[in-house]
Amino acid sequence: MQLDEFEEWRAPPTSPYVPGSMKLLVPRDALHATFQLLTVAGPLESCVFWYGRRDGLNGTVTAVRAPAQHSTRFNYHVDEAARSRMAATIPDDLRPLAQIHSHPGHMVEHSRYDDAMVSSRRVLSLVFPHYGRVTSAWPLGIGVHEWQRDYWHLLAPDIAVRRVELTSGQVSVGDLR
Repeated sequence: MQLDEFEEWRAPPTSPYVPGSMKLLVPRDALHATFQLLTVAGPLESCVFWYGRRDGLNGTVTAVRAPAQHSTRFNYHVDEAARSRMAATIPDDLRPLAQIHSHPGHMVEHSRYDDAMVSSRRVLSLVFPHYGRVTSAWPLGIGVHEWQRDYWHLLAPDIAVRRVELTSGQVSVGDLR
């Protein structure tokens, strides 16, 4: 059974979020590429993946990929074959760090559908509002979610800004749609 994005919003967490110490370093070029890849889909939800290197608890994004996907106004879907084709474009020493997708309006909380679509509980899940057309300063307005205690917690803005930090650096970009 495939859920629709707005079919049912999820229940609140049963336990509180405990702030973690992992930091995700995101080159400005990766953020710019992400905006471009999300907005090229027009008024449709779409997704992008960030890959990179982990150094202890921290990760640095070095690759941005948009896999082949089926996009609608209210959800997206990436099948296993598309994920495999995307992974084949990533060097073996890189790991998935975040999965990003867009929402049609300003709401950036996960739905049950979003929970089901995240490819790994070891990555952060970011939600960009307005199909990726973000107008506020980073990361205001972006939903940063972390899996903890059996729930995708939406991080408070003061925690999100400490966990996802803009930096400089080069990234490779691929659009496989």
